Amino acid sequence: MTRAERAVLLLLCIFALKFVCSTVAHFVPALQGIDMLGSGRHPVDVWLLLLSCTAVLGTWCLYRRAAKALYARLTKFDAVVLAICIAASAAFYLHAMVGRQNLYLWDNATYYNLQIRLESNFADGVFTGVGSTIYKTWFNDYAPLVINLLAEPFFMFTPRTANTFALLCGLLVPTLVYYSAWVLLAVLRRQCRPKAPRLFTALGLAMTTLLPLLHIALYRGMPDLLGVAFALMLLALGIGYDFSAPAPARLVSMAAFTALLMLTRRSYMFTVAAFFVLYGVWVLVRAALQKQGTAAIRFVKFAVASLICVGVPLVPMFWRIVKADYSDRYATYQTGGFLAELDHQRVYLGYFIGILFVIGILYALYKKQTRFLTVLPTVGSVLTVFLVTKVQNMDDHQSLAVAPFYLLGLYMLALLAANLPGKWLRRALAALVSVGCAINFAGCSQMVPIKLPGAWYSGLFFTIDNERTDMAQIAEVNDFLRENCEGDNSAYMICHGLTYSADVFRAAALPDESIRSILAYGAVNPGNDAFPKELFTAQIVLTCTPFDPSNHTEKINSAFLENVETLHCFEVAAEFDMGNGYTITAYRRVKAPAAAELDAYRRWLAEEDEQFPYNFSAVWDQLETEFANNG
Repeated sequence: MTRAERAVLLLLCIFALKFVCSTVAHFVPALQGIDMLGSGRHPVDVWLLLLSCTAVLGTWCLYRRAAKALYARLTKFDAVVLAICIAASAAFYLHAMVGRQNLYLWDNATYYNLQIRLESNFADGVFTGVGSTIYKTWFNDYAPLVINLLAEPFFMFTPRTANTFALLCGLLVPTLVYYSAWVLLAVLRRQCRPKAPRLFTALGLAMTTLLPLLHIALYRGMPDLLGVAFALMLLALGIGYDFSAPAPARLVSMAAFTALLMLTRRSYMFTVAAFFVLYGVWVLVRAALQKQGTAAIRFVKFAVASLICVGVPLVPMFWRIVKADYSDRYATYQTGGFLAELDHQRVYLGYFIGILFVIGILYALYKKQTRFLTVLPTVGSVLTVFLVTKVQNMDDHQSLAVAPFYLLGLYMLALLAANLPGKWLRRALAALVSVGCAINFAGCSQMVPIKLPGAWYSGLFFTIDNERTDMAQIAEVNDFLRENCEGDNSAYMICHGLTYSADVFRAAALPDESIRSILAYGAVNPGNDAFPKELFTAQIVLTCTPFDPSNHTEKINSAFLENVETLHCFEVAAEFDMGNGYTITAYRRVKAPAAAELDAYRRWLAEEDEQFPYNFSAVWDQLETEFANNG
């Protein structure tokens, strides 16, 4: 055990002792004052800093141990190429993010808010911080444990804005991805023995750095890319190891990276499933062909131990995912299922990258020693898409679950270039591929005015939501709500489109979240969001003209306006010209809610009610009973 690993154990023991003391204090009020020593932002939470620094140091130790088990040696040439990739990536994110003003919404705001929640939970004591983190890991679709803990020791010393969070992730996460890619390339380099190993490594890292799919989510403030780093390490640890000999350090590292990958985001669980299905078949078939029963036994023991060490602690999370029918809950987001999502992958990659991938696969199929490396990226990518589409659709950030398999296929192309006869032929192909990838990336990122020809290049373009010219008007609406609403969820916004939704106003002043307690989250997904009771309980209801629709919100708006006109239960309290062709209208409730208001919603939303009665008629029946009891 190295000194760094002993330091990790020591820090964990200190934190565990603090957690025990905090747990006792949680149930003994007289000790709470002592328990709060070091907690809170003054200037930082000492205990959260200790835990997050331990997580960073532990991750570094894990990488070091895995690289040692794989005999990955960083040569001077490798270090230079790796440094160039990291520097180029950092320059891109600095250029793209420094000084930009962006209204972070939906998934990117979710990650940022989880980071803020981590700090606020630990500010209430270590017991609350650990308890809430475990709970969210088990029951939240966005597991905060890995991403937030690794970012926290850096984030807590920034202004804690959404922009600084996005920039921090843009600088840190790609670095880990490139290092993981180098480890995988080092394993492939030793196993496949290319004629030009330096060119193989350089071209592989260049294609990694210039793949638009890897960067599009992170560019928008979503650090999902971190999972790709762990997936690449998982591939590196598995490729070439057939369990014919004991390798405890390698197996422990494999189990650890599996856990980290599953805790990054739900979609990566399907990457894990696809990899281990294919890897397990390869190990068992190889053991049977070579009559190595001990190899099969070792693999089975590893699988059982991994399930106990990794699976058992995460049983609540697995049970929640198995129990939930996401394909039903997110039915309105479905875009055609498996075949449609395969077509989306074609668009995300573009024909140019797609052809490079196919050429790499065909070459790996041609070479006897790399034929399993044909099955893994091809079947693995298709199987991952199939598994994810059994749950939900795949936007570009969910498609990162497939990206490790795409990269493995591209590395086979790098192997082809490195094995061509003649130094100049190898360099010519590598240069051609690199220039093509650079043009593809430059056009997608809009760093240079290149008009890409149709579907030949990636269909992903690095765009942030259109520049907001209405921030002053949004602040004016929020000020109105603060002045005219009292209590939690005392205001509700019906529209939930791309331009205006409750999220726009709730996230407009991050990290100031004071408006979130006043303005309720909008109901937009009929399979997942219950009918909003706030339409009856809120003091102010907002909508916009022209209406900015999404799913069934336009029907809700029509029913609401019908009640305003026929039952006169609301009056116009204020109108706000947003300066972009939209007008936000605030309606104040002037009559107590009545059962008659429900009739309009029942008529307009009959189709949604038939499909999701638990989110509609069940809520209406409950409200009708409450209105009757209220007289």
